[in-house]
Amino acid sequence: MDPAGQREFLITALRAASARSRLTTNLFDAIGVSLRHRMVTCDEAVAWLKEEGLLEDIEFRPGMATGASS
Repeated sequence: MDPAGQREFLITALRAASARSRLTTNLFDAIGVSLRHRMVTCDEAVAWLKEEGLLEDIEFRPGMATGASS
């Protein structure tokens, strides 16, 4: 048996985590769209990611080649 309130607490925590996940997704999308439409430069996009604490969540290496190799 679950201790009283533990189930509701966990459900609430899961809902909060889900909301944070959607917010993060929306931020990545906003930064990507802004970059694609040249509303921000690459440097500004990286600064934006840093501001939001999201830079470490993407695979990005400064000086990375822009073209795909075959």
